[in-house]
Amino acid sequence: MVNQDELRALLRETVREMVAEELQALLFLEREAFIQENGGRKNGTYPRKLETPFGEINLRVPRDRQGRFRPSLFAPYARRTVDLSDLVLVLYAVGVSDRKVGEVMSYLLGHRYSHTTVSRITELVLERVEEFRKRPLRKRYAVVYLDALFVKVLRQGSGIRKEAVYVVLGITPEGRREVLGFYLFPTESAAVWQEEVLKDLWERGLREVLVFVTDDLPGIEEAIRRVYPEADWQQCVVHKVRSTLSKVRKEDQGAVIQDLKRVYRAESHREAHAAWQAFVRRPRGRYPQVVRSWEEDLESLLCFLRYPKALWAYLRSTNLLERFMRELRRGTKVRDHQFPKPEAVYKLVYLECERQEGKWGRKLKGFAEAQEQLEQMFAQRYPAPQNVTQKS
Repeated sequence: MVNQDELRALLRETVREMVAEELQALLFLEREAFIQENGGRKNGTYPRKLETPFGEINLRVPRDRQGRFRPSLFAPYARRTVDLSDLVLVLYAVGVSDRKVGEVMSYLLGHRYSHTTVSRITELVLERVEEFRKRPLRKRYAVVYLDALFVKVLRQGSGIRKEAVYVVLGITPEGRREVLGFYLFPTESAAVWQEEVLKDLWERGLREVLVFVTDDLPGIEEAIRRVYPEADWQQCVVHKVRSTLSKVRKEDQGAVIQDLKRVYRAESHREAHAAWQAFVRRPRGRYPQVVRSWEEDLESLLCFLRYPKALWAYLRSTNLLERFMRELRRGTKVRDHQFPKPEAVYKLVYLECERQEGKWGRKLKGFAEAQEQLEQMFAQRYPAPQNVTQKS
């Protein structure tokens, strides 16, 4: 049988590491926000030890060149923090249920910490959730990813129902990732993407997008073009390949995928179309359903070839958003994919946004190299309005 003191010590050490990681991420995120609002430049970090209820942690406190940035997490020269609410939110954000958080806190504090108390603490996040979901957006994003996952939500009078969480991830022309919005609706459809999601992005200020990257949801291309007619649509190659495998005999799957890889890994449209024609002529190309499906979608699957090569890895698939969605799924799996009310879904997604964006401090590789070309593409598609002077 596990010794209770040893278990408590192990829990304290695990929580201490989690607190250190989250505080560090929040510090860097806070400096990014300060510089965006007030200007200035980064100037490295300095070490600081901080005493918490779970032991001492080592932090690297970020600085700015002018010395104006002051972290709000603790006062200058402070060495101690005792805010247990932050710890509760951290545990909830990484996928620990209210009840389990209560059990962990009870072990650590030596007295009962009910899941009701945990729920009340996490309810305080809802105001931040609404501010985040309604915040104004930048006018311009180079890439916008769209995807949805399904969760079970308890609706009063209707029981547990499966609903879709819509998530939008954007990349700025400089290469910074941001979750632009998240939404909860009964089903996923192109109509909902258009009327509820894309129009919301437009109303919050997003006007210029170069390319949307999505799966092959029926009608999604038309939905995008109705709101953002100048944007391109890139169909996720990874989703397409997965769909293709289900239509090919097992003994042919490896060879077919290798042939198709020559298409979507080509260096130009000409090379891609040559590889496609070679595939069609081979015996493996005698899957009429596969051939027809790829021929219909070839333009959208190869859209990325119009863009700087440094960005192809980001454009070919929704992998960047998939990583974020995997973290969300992990949080829902701990809760057996069930939420007691819609607000619980919003809390989880928002806290995961905070957690991930704290880790997204660096710009994605390749965007600095491609920035001049991206600016030219924006200028061509979204020309600045000309000032017309009236002749006297």
